[in-house]
Amino acid sequence: MLRSVLLCTAAATTLALSAKSQNVPTGFVIDTLISSGLQAGHDFCFLADGRVLIANRGGLVQVWAGTGAPVSVGTVPNVETSSEQGLLSIAADPAFATNGYIYVWNSSTLDTLMHLDRYTCTGDLSNPSSTTLTFNTATRRVVLTSTPDSAFNHNGGSLRFGPDGMLYLSIGDDAQGCPAQSTTSSLGCIMRMNVSTLPAGGSTTAPGPTALDPGNNPLSSNTDVSQLVIANGLRNPFRMEIYQVTGNLYIGDVGQNAVEEYDEYVFNAGGLTLVNYGWPWREGNSAYSTCSGSQPASTNPIIAISQAGSGWASVMGGPRYRNQGGVYDFGASYEGDAFYLDYFAGHVRRLHHNGTAWVAAATVPGQPDATNWGTNFTACCSMRQGPDGALYFLQHTGTYATSGGYFKRLRLLGPVNSVAAVSGGGQVVPANEPFPTPLVARVLDPNGQPLPGGSVNFAVTGGATLSTTNPVIADGQGLAQTTVTATNTGGAITVTASTPGGVSNGTFSLFARKLTVTPAGTLMVVSALNTTTAVPAQVPFVVMMSFPGSPILPSIVGPICTDPGYALTLVIEDGTGAFGGISFSGSGAIGTPSKTWLYQNVPTGLFTGMLMRFQAVGYDPVTGWFRTNCEQKQF
Repeated sequence: MLRSVLLCTAAATTLALSAKSQNVPTGFVIDTLISSGLQAGHDFCFLADGRVLIANRGGLVQVWAGTGAPVSVGTVPNVETSSEQGLLSIAADPAFATNGYIYVWNSSTLDTLMHLDRYTCTGDLSNPSSTTLTFNTATRRVVLTSTPDSAFNHNGGSLRFGPDGMLYLSIGDDAQGCPAQSTTSSLGCIMRMNVSTLPAGGSTTAPGPTALDPGNNPLSSNTDVSQLVIANGLRNPFRMEIYQVTGNLYIGDVGQNAVEEYDEYVFNAGGLTLVNYGWPWREGNSAYSTCSGSQPASTNPIIAISQAGSGWASVMGGPRYRNQGGVYDFGASYEGDAFYLDYFAGHVRRLHHNGTAWVAAATVPGQPDATNWGTNFTACCSMRQGPDGALYFLQHTGTYATSGGYFKRLRLLGPVNSVAAVSGGGQVVPANEPFPTPLVARVLDPNGQPLPGGSVNFAVTGGATLSTTNPVIADGQGLAQTTVTATNTGGAITVTASTPGGVSNGTFSLFARKLTVTPAGTLMVVSALNTTTAVPAQVPFVVMMSFPGSPILPSIVGPICTDPGYALTLVIEDGTGAFGGISFSGSGAIGTPSKTWLYQNVPTGLFTGMLMRFQAVGYDPVTGWFRTNCEQKQF
């Protein structure tokens, strides 16, 4: 399926994945839909009615109708299961509800060729709740038998119908390398076929390529299998998806020993072009090998992933996302983003097209790390978007597993409550004092309306405490509140209001002004931690120190513990000019907006045994006069 060089390691270290949960961003959840009954599911497709067909490694095809265990539809005969071989892909005809056709891609014990066959299902062809569905092997119609299968690996491949009604097939290079550069080898390529005109019933005789040629492929004027080829120069494009909005293909091409690549084939309805992705001349964007003739022009991948240090070893092409009005749509911020992942590393990543180029999508809350949108998806072998907007995926029980497995759904949590900050943010007080105005948050229901009786959990980071314990129950208007008291730490404080299961929180930013005094022998350091919205941030300070006995001076900004009218109070810094602009430190008293002063040669023993008080007042150009905490220091 993926990479022969890892077989021995994989066999010795098969991962037990049943207990490993996937990590995904906030607001997303993963449902395990099938946990038993699979036989190493490799690929799946959706029927128009929402049911799922699953292709298992050994040939078993199953149907799942949304609940319960999957049910057998039939078994593709003579499937070769050595190493990476097996039943690799499945696609349902766009007209399945009337013709019952399914297409399968598999290696075979009958010969050394890959087989693309069609089978005809009977039973409930359009009943979304029914598992009464079956196919008879006698209905087999051979579609394509031109692809060599001399090696046990690099078979590709994915069967996908495009919005043009054509059947697309990605094929590996059969571990041969240079044949991927030939459009007549049926290796290392993407084929585009019109299967709508094939006769009903079974047949073991493959039609000629002309019978499958849509007539507008890049090489349709030829008279051999190259008529069907729209792209070549691929190593092992095991998983690809088609963007139903544009018809573009998104192809995960497994690398050799250095680079994984994720490719885009741009569908141009006005004239399809033959695209060469470079293998084996190139591996990703890097030179790799040579073939006869000269190196052809080739198309760069939209992303190349170095294997070194990343754990990446077998890339899987995932879907380009589209919102469809489904209950689990990811929303506008995900529209048109492309997902890709790796079978061994278990990482899911996301690309965004900015109108000019593909770039890494911006991180979202709860994302496992800056690079990976999801983690612990090891042994995921097919990820596709469902009609409800969720991403569905098959996961083996371990890398190269031959039995068992899981079918899962990655979905948006769904309509949930949220919390919005209403008032109280932006306050600034001295350290060790309460903020005068409560913080008020409002709980909103899924429709954005106030939710009476909703639960709110307040959390604080930074130097502060809250007056409430969680949960706080909202009033009749959906409002909940808490009051905050700054501790002696000072600095920025953030209070977050959330509701259980919510995906949007209310955030309040606060600040505590802090004066700190640090004596050290004949040195003394005084620091004022401050904030302002003024630009430029030029804040004048007055810093005072008092020997014991100073009275408290009431002022317009609150009590000042170092009354400048007290005989033993000393102004040591003045940036306002009210006290002659004095600066004992020599560095002035203008903060930007904070300020630190260093006092040297403080007389030894001058303050010994005394409880000294220090306080600063300042003038903020935007909000006016303020004070810091009263810092008491025992010398």
